[in-house]
Amino acid sequence: MTPELNIKPKTYDFYLMILTSAVLAVIGLVCLYGIGYYTYTNETAPQWTHTQMYGDYINSMNQFIYPFVVLLLVVLGLCIPKRIVPRQSLLAAGTGILAATFLIALITNISTSLAFLLAVSIVVQAAVMVLTMLGRGGLTYEREGYFVRTGSSMLHLGTVIFVFDFVSMRSSELHLGVFWVATILITVGTVLSFYPGEAGSIARLLRPGGRSS
Repeated sequence: MTPELNIKPKTYDFYLMILTSAVLAVIGLVCLYGIGYYTYTNETAPQWTHTQMYGDYINSMNQFIYPFVVLLLVVLGLCIPKRIVPRQSLLAAGTGILAATFLIALITNISTSLAFLLAVSIVVQAAVMVLTMLGRGGLTYEREGYFVRTGSSMLHLGTVIFVFDFVSMRSSELHLGVFWVATILITVGTVLSFYPGEAGSIARLLRPGGRSS
């Protein structure tokens, strides 16, 4: 049975959920546009990736997606870490990190500032996932249950790693490895979040002495 998500309308968490969904939808549309443009241009001008046109394409796509990636990371940053620190402290820390991100963008470039923000987000989300799996840190979630909470933290971490891979690792030899880490986290997190009862049954069967003789 799929657990119910009891989030009251017009609450802090309700608006975070709506905003996260909207930002992810916009990022998806930007990615579809980028894929379509790349495919069309590759068919009409096969050598375009060796020209200045390709560099302009990369820069324009970074500019298109930059504000939405920043907004997504801010929303995710407000979502899970609020379970560890008070909301006001979290907002203050988030404001400081965001200011540092924009400062890095002014001093260096957009890619470097995004890499910084993503790295901070990965560290925070990874810490939350570990604390959740260990049952420590006084974490609070909208839905109860070990597997639901673990799945939620894995989904958040996987999403951030996926964005990091897309934004910062495209030309790296580690690109595919990072992509598969994100894919596994998102897939397992989705299964645990939507099928916690089944996951619990499997865990009990795999536990020593869990099978009936």
